[in-house]
Amino acid sequence: MNFRTLIRRNLRYHWRAHLGVVLGAAVGSAALIGALVVGDSVRESLYESALQRLGWVEIALDGNDRLFPTKLAKRVIPVNRANPDAFVYCNSEAMLRLPATATSRDGGARANNVNVLGVGYRNFWQISRNTNAPPAFGLVPKGGVAINEALAAQLRAKPGDEILLRLHKPSALSRDAMISTRGDTTVALRLKVHGIVPAPYIGNFSLRSGQSAPLNAFLLVDDLASAVGLNGKANVILLGDIRTDQFPKMPSWERWCRRMQLSLARHGYDLLPNLIPSDIIRPDIVKMSDWRIAWEPRFEDYSLNLRLLPIESGLELRSERIFLDPPITTAVFHPDADRPPPERLPVWAVSAEPTKAVSDKWTASQACPILTYLVNLLRARNNATPYSMVTAAGAPWTPADLRDDEIVVSQWLAEDLRVKPGDEIALSYFLPESGAKLTEATNTFRVHSIVPLEMPWADRTLMPDFPGLEKAESTSEWDAGFPLVHKIRPKDEEYWKKYRGTPKAFITLAAGQKMWGNRFGNLTAIRFPIPTNGTTALTPALSPGERENRSRVSGKIETGESSAASEKSRATQRLSPLPGGEGQGEGERQTNQSEPPYVVSYKKALEKKILANLKPEELGLRFEPVREQALKAAAESQDFGGLFLGFSFFLIIAALLLMAMLFQFGLEQRAPEIGTLLALGFTPKQVRKLLLREGVALAFLGGVLGAVGGIYFAKAMLHGLTTIWRDAVGATALSFHFTAQTLVVGIFASVIVSAVTIWLALRKFVKRPARELLVGEIGSAESKVQNLKSKVVAVGALLAAVGLVGWTLAKGDTANAGAFFGAGALVLIAGLGFASAWLARFGGAPSTVSARTNDVHQRAETVLGAPITLASLAVRGCARRRKRSLATVAMLACGSFLIVSIGVFRLDANRDATKKDSGTGGFALIGEATMPVVQDLNSQSGREFFALNEADLNGVNFVPCRVREGDEASCLNLNRAQKPRLLGVKPERLAGRFGFAKGEGWAALRAIADGQSPNPKSESGQRLLTSSPTNAVEIPAIGDANSIQWAMHKKVGDTIDYVDERGQPFKVRIVGAVANSILQGQLIIDEAEFVKRFPGESGYRMFLVDAPSNAVSQVSATLSRAMQDVGLELTPAAQRLAQFNAVQNTYLGTFQVLGGLGLLLGSVGLGIVVLRNVLERRGELAVLLAVGFRKQQLQRLLLTENGALLIAGLTLGIIAAVVAVLPAVLSPSARLPYASLAVTLAAVLVNGALWTWAATRLAVRGDLLKALRNE
Repeated sequence: MNFRTLIRRNLRYHWRAHLGVVLGAAVGSAALIGALVVGDSVRESLYESALQRLGWVEIALDGNDRLFPTKLAKRVIPVNRANPDAFVYCNSEAMLRLPATATSRDGGARANNVNVLGVGYRNFWQISRNTNAPPAFGLVPKGGVAINEALAAQLRAKPGDEILLRLHKPSALSRDAMISTRGDTTVALRLKVHGIVPAPYIGNFSLRSGQSAPLNAFLLVDDLASAVGLNGKANVILLGDIRTDQFPKMPSWERWCRRMQLSLARHGYDLLPNLIPSDIIRPDIVKMSDWRIAWEPRFEDYSLNLRLLPIESGLELRSERIFLDPPITTAVFHPDADRPPPERLPVWAVSAEPTKAVSDKWTASQACPILTYLVNLLRARNNATPYSMVTAAGAPWTPADLRDDEIVVSQWLAEDLRVKPGDEIALSYFLPESGAKLTEATNTFRVHSIVPLEMPWADRTLMPDFPGLEKAESTSEWDAGFPLVHKIRPKDEEYWKKYRGTPKAFITLAAGQKMWGNRFGNLTAIRFPIPTNGTTALTPALSPGERENRSRVSGKIETGESSAASEKSRATQRLSPLPGGEGQGEGERQTNQSEPPYVVSYKKALEKKILANLKPEELGLRFEPVREQALKAAAESQDFGGLFLGFSFFLIIAALLLMAMLFQFGLEQRAPEIGTLLALGFTPKQVRKLLLREGVALAFLGGVLGAVGGIYFAKAMLHGLTTIWRDAVGATALSFHFTAQTLVVGIFASVIVSAVTIWLALRKFVKRPARELLVGEIGSAESKVQNLKSKVVAVGALLAAVGLVGWTLAKGDTANAGAFFGAGALVLIAGLGFASAWLARFGGAPSTVSARTNDVHQRAETVLGAPITLASLAVRGCARRRKRSLATVAMLACGSFLIVSIGVFRLDANRDATKKDSGTGGFALIGEATMPVVQDLNSQSGREFFALNEADLNGVNFVPCRVREGDEASCLNLNRAQKPRLLGVKPERLAGRFGFAKGEGWAALRAIADGQSPNPKSESGQRLLTSSPTNAVEIPAIGDANSIQWAMHKKVGDTIDYVDERGQPFKVRIVGAVANSILQGQLIIDEAEFVKRFPGESGYRMFLVDAPSNAVSQVSATLSRAMQDVGLELTPAAQRLAQFNAVQNTYLGTFQVLGGLGLLLGSVGLGIVVLRNVLERRGELAVLLAVGFRKQQLQRLLLTENGALLIAGLTLGIIAAVVAVLPAVLSPSARLPYASLAVTLAAVLVNGALWTWAATRLAVRGDLLKALRNE
């Protein structure tokens, strides 16, 4: 017989004893594997959600408010970096995405933050890859809209119902600009619901990682663009199904046919689609490290226009965004000689159209920069001219000797103000970025000279296409974005009708840029001369007077001397008015003529040269690998496997202890057998090896059985996460997933853990002498030293607990949960120490029945000083196996302590909610707007704009925040936030608000940016001082501590990489962490740095509202009603904080439930301990029966003895827990789950009592007197 045979026979012979070990191992394995399967399920559900919301989209360009032609989507080409000339096929789609609010027809339901998606009906629905999409999701008719399930549920809408969409209307000029229009910020559409788009059919389409279903509405892109006046425009490009041509063995004619087919497919003509897939290789994830996006840029892609001037033989570069973006001016005037050449297109995509070289015909010095701005008032002494255009430029409009404090005025303005050279003129204007605040400034200039209202000064094309002005036929039609407080006279009206925006004065470019330069740009146009190569083809036929006027471009400027003759000559040379005025001049007719071929060629060459010095990323056109980012966010999401392992640790430990206990009991039952093996010559090592292999075999069986149980355990946990624990996962739809790898790893891990537990149980057992094992009595002697140690530990822990509580109360910090939890733990240790010392007083286990009986008599009479009673025998019975009894008490006490005291860490959002250092920051409301709000709600004018009554907002103060959308970084998002949302705030507005857990305060955002650290010794301050954000390296930021640690996986001092609107990378360094606040989900930076990095983000979209506590409801209702058109949604700050706190509270509740299961399992272990103790003591019980005790008395004795252990463990744990939860108990707003805790503890008590009763009943059955024959 060998070891293998002996193990197999032992397992078969002792199967009853081993059954409990297998079940214990199975429970532990089920908890462990179930936790891992939960982790798999959550992760795979996030993967599914990411793929479902993106469909086939792999790369996307999100331009936000920066628009481009829809045709650009067909011109972009993914290029494989490894094989740039490989033919590539991909799906591409242009989309117009606008924020909106939605209202049901009766106004009873409302939804904010709605995404209105203008899509192409043919390609967009194919994104979902669902070929069996219902026909209702095909062509959305004009006047119809398709909405997703989330929006339908919010509006309670169904097909056929009408809804009202109020759309944000993008503006060419930022709404933050002073001269931007204010009256046409939104467009309302009444539409009929055509269909409801389910999530599997791209209903939840979104480019941002998140788990909450977006509110989507789908319209045809042409219909949406037409409704908001953006025909042919888009702001999103989607690329997907990127495939590389792989035709290694194919005739050239077939290769050409396939490429033609793919080329046609790129442009929307899918001919014979079934021929494509077999010869196409599609990567699973398109990584930007392997691919790049290329296209031949055009000025129209950047909202630029290069036009031929009507009279001058030159070209003018303008932007639909009014101000030329700084990268454009840099590309013209400061081209980077070291800039690498543009990445070329594949050879099959290069245009064969030649362009003429321009490098030898044009240099930056030949370009003329222009900045024209609207000033409020030109004043000289008592004379004033309202609302005039002033141009800042060089020659030919200003002489070379013009100083920055001098001005050139037109003859018309000189006559109106009655000024002459040398006089002073005050120029008043609104600061360009003052927006609705309308901050006015005034500069004084000295009149240098007076010029006639002739070319080049009488050039109405110098005025930019300011929205609200360029199409106005009269001043009464102006929509300048600000109130016209100065009176417009009849002569001003006449001037506008004749000359429109012709400037009335000219200053130097440096002076103009100092006054009117802004974050959007510091030029409104750039003009270029056209080289004619000696020809006169570009010069129109001019009258003698106009030819003389052209000769004066070099700058013959009137300096005060004038004559009647010259005045008469100038009068005949003035520029004719625009159409709609008094006629049409030569210059206007010239614009209607076709451009000469040389001009066309030169324009193309000039365009190519300028664009060669521009990168799309510098103008906000940046392609992102959205699929790669989404899958990465899901892969790095919250580890629910590890989380549930933590939740289940007490359950796992209880199962392992139960298994070890059962195995130990089995060993004690087999003690004579083991002693026989040792007596026959087996070494202790061989016996230990034999028993360990038996244990491993049992652990493996339990692991396999637990794998099945783990699957059902995981399903139960997932059901809990989608129902009672839904707050832990937000709106995520979870589905069950598991992999064979998870099961194998789980079984292997459970077997290892079980084997180690069995080894620990075996470690000392086989070292016992063979004689002791043969007798079958395994006892342990207690020493006085152990008794003394227990007392010392107990007294020390109790004194430490009292000291900790006293110190905390002396500080007045009664809300310090950590201190009271520590005190409770010390009380628990002290209680266990006293219990150990008390049991040690009766310690020892005599080896025979008579000895045990005599010992009972002596100890009972000595200790109790009374005759033998059931109570005295029960006391002695508890102390007989001190370690076993102490382990039972400790397990029950620790379990009850944990599941009760863990409630102290429940977060209460209402506690100190009105204090400024609380999680609400003292704010009453937090609001988020769908549309940007450019008005200052703290000012009277801002409140009047929304018709808000000052009386209703008495004592109300707003802290506005600029928002740069990013990944949701709060605990409500399980995905890892790659680039969290940024808020731009003025730090002084938050001074004294919120409590900081670590790092710098709010002053660090402004002080460090200015090169001054409020705390020079701080690591974050020193690090930021060495790399000032002014140098575009690092920007200080502050975030919520929970978001930083759990959602961003960062800590204070770490950095996060961002890219600004100009395509420039920068880092955000976390310098402070706010403790548990309403600021979860975002990082806060200084507003000055925000507008510098993101100039296109207009207005404010988040507001922290400070209001009197007795008027919160009234203020909320007033603001919601008045600002419903901008989609303002207000939430009480305490309620928002409670939503965040619900996640942690749910985690704690989950731990309590699973801990309660472990405690129940521990009570089962108590029953097993009782059974084993009683079986060991059958001889003793037989003696008691023989001397006159009845069986009922013996049964009551055993119930008393073991019930005391049960009650002692629970009581000790509850007493310690009461100390731990004292702050929550004393809080008037305590939210402890008393009912569920009472039910759990009662269940443990009842369960333990039932198991004790069952074990006792089983043990005293039969003829106990037979046990005496074994003595």
